[in-house]
Formats: sequence, structure tokens, C-alpha cells
Amino acid sequence: MKLIMESWKRFVNEEADPNKLDPNMFPLKLSDVEPKRANFLSRTGTKDELAPDDQIKVEHKPEGIAPVQQLKPSQSSMNIGKALAMALNMMWDGHAISAGGDLGAFISEDGYIMDGHHRWIATAMIDPSLQVGGYLVHFPGEKLVPVLNAMTKGMFRVKQGKPGTGGFDQFVPEKIKQTLLAYAKNGKAWGMKAEDVMEVLEKFTGQQGEAAVEAAANKMAQNVQTLTMETPPWAPARPDMPVIDGGKRVKKAADALQKGQINVNPPYKPARDPNL
Repeated sequence: MKLIMESWKRFVNEEADPNKLDPNMFPLKLSDVEPKRANFLSRTGTKDELAPDDQIKVEHKPEGIAPVQQLKPSQSSMNIGKALAMALNMMWDGHAISAGGDLGAFISEDGYIMDGHHRWIATAMIDPSLQVGGYLVHFPGEKLVPVLNAMTKGMFRVKQGKPGTGGFDQFVPEKIKQTLLAYAKNGKAWGMKAEDVMEVLEKFTGQQGEAAVEAAANKMAQNVQTLTMETPPWAPARPDMPVIDGGKRVKKAADALQKGQINVNPPYKPARDPNL
């Protein structure tokens, strides 16, 4: 019944229809987005004669949208050092963040996360059943990426995407162990000292000393294997993905989508602006 109602709302132009998104106006790759056109699209959704047709429902659900293992990545670019430092900090008594919780990023209706991948995989290494939340966008991931890319250049004036780093192949026991050993020896994991790291690993595994490091590496690698560890075929490389991170930007973008500010569906030319 819910899906029928969603389809009916789109049919009667009460919200944006992803099937009407024009790929020429909304390219999938950030590098293909023309800045002037993106600027136009980012501010004219409420100015055409079918204003409701550009509204995309967004729900902020910081308490949780789904268990981390049910969500899927839209990009594979990862920094294993950052992910493990985040995981250690999540388990530390003096932690700044907790496992699970609000990714502070968009999640598509079909379960793809648009950002927050390090927190996603860090949480999974600890406990893949934990809930994670964020901004649930009622739009499929393949269509949401082009809209967010247009907003990246048109609303936020960001011209280039972030560079790619390592991939999912890093998250195997030996490479995790190498990184954990370095933190256990030198500290420097988000303010944690070496003894803090070891204390966390021993509590996490019930083992002592280097045995705790090895046990933690094996446990984390095993937990990661419960995730979808591949990106969808439609996903661009990391440099061509949207750059809408940070609380203020995400909130502003969510409000714009909800209000229909982005000219997602045709007509794309308001009557007062015939020359674009």
C-alpha cells in the first residue's frame, strides 16, 4: 500500500518523479556538470508552473534508519587508518563519537549512503547490527547522485570532487592488524595514546597484549564481511561523486530538496527566463 501511495503522489505531480530526471540536465558524473546550468537548476524548482513536481521527501532520522549491514556504499574509496582510528575512538571511554548513530549524510530510499562511509564501516567493524541514521531521501540512489552533483556545483559552488584513496580490499585481517599494531605502539588515533588503544582492544576481545591486536583484527575483518562490499555499477568514481558534507550543508540541501527548490523534473525553463 505504501509503494502504491508513493507512485500515486508522483503520478499526480505531488512530488518529483525519478523516471523524469533528464540525464542531459543532470549528468551522473560531477565533472560533466556545467556550473551555470547547475546554478539555474538549483534555484528554479519553485518557479515553474508545476512547482510540486520538484519536491523530494527527506526525513531526518538520527536515531536510526537501518542496521549498518543493511545499508550499501555508493563509493569504495576508504582510508583504513581513518576508519580504524574512528572505530577505536567509538569504543574508548573518552570517545568523541559513538558506534552507530547519525551519519550526518544522505541515505537513498534503496539503502545507498551518499557520504559517511568511514563511520559506516567503522561501526560495522565493531558491531554490524547497530543502527545508523541520517537523512532518508525518498529517491533512488542512481537518480539522487546526479541531483546532489548539480547541487554541489550549483548551490555550494564546489568545482571538484574528493580524490579517491584505498578500496575495500584493505579490510582484511593482516592489513587491519598492521594498522592496529601501529596505533597500539604509537597512539595518535584521534587523541588516543598507545595505552588507550591497547585498553580498548583488550576490552573488545577479552585477550591481552598482541593477542588482543590479532583477535581484534580477525573480529573486525569478519564483521566487515557481513557488509555489501561493492559499489553499484552506476556509481561514478569518488572524484565524480557529490561533495555535500558537514551538518550545515547537508541540512541546507535537505531543506532545498524538501521544498522543491531544485528543478528536478521538467519543465526546466520558467516563462520569465526564456534565454537560458
